[in-house]
Amino acid sequence: MSPASLCPILSSTGLLSLQMVFRPPLDFYDVLIHLNPNQIPRHLESVDQPLKSFSRGVVKNSTAVKILFPVVDYDPVQCYLQELRDAFSDLALFFYDKHGGEVIAVLWKPLSFQPQPFKVSSMKGRMVTTLNNELVCVPNVEAILEDFKVLGEGLVKSVEARTEKWTI
Repeated sequence: MSPASLCPILSSTGLLSLQMVFRPPLDFYDVLIHLNPNQIPRHLESVDQPLKSFSRGVVKNSTAVKILFPVVDYDPVQCYLQELRDAFSDLALFFYDKHGGEVIAVLWKPLSFQPQPFKVSSMKGRMVTTLNNELVCVPNVEAILEDFKVLGEGLVKSVEARTEKWTI
């Protein structure tokens, strides 16, 4: 029996790439929030090195000399992720690779899509509809996806809805 048949990472010529072990499958997530790579401070730490890099904190002065200012302890992706978790933790789970990930993966919580009795205090991310002649609140997914874009303006490149689990 050859080593390649024992381990899917090995090929007959040797190691293919250990990087594939560290790439998470994104097939199981409901929403993918694609981020602008220029705004990711740890972009160079990613599993797949970017083709081109950039300098953060570069200022050109009047003499056309570049002055580098280090950007310390500021991670816009972590700030955005915390805003998402604060606003939508009752509806979804958010996953992100803090070492240069370009995607925030969102998984809807199944119980959040069950119709809830109408209460003014529980309207965050929800809309009112009627079910069996009774007012109930259900998640307003289209508005939530739009909120993902608005909250991450300049950081979010696109929001990709991958499933239709939110139909009630």
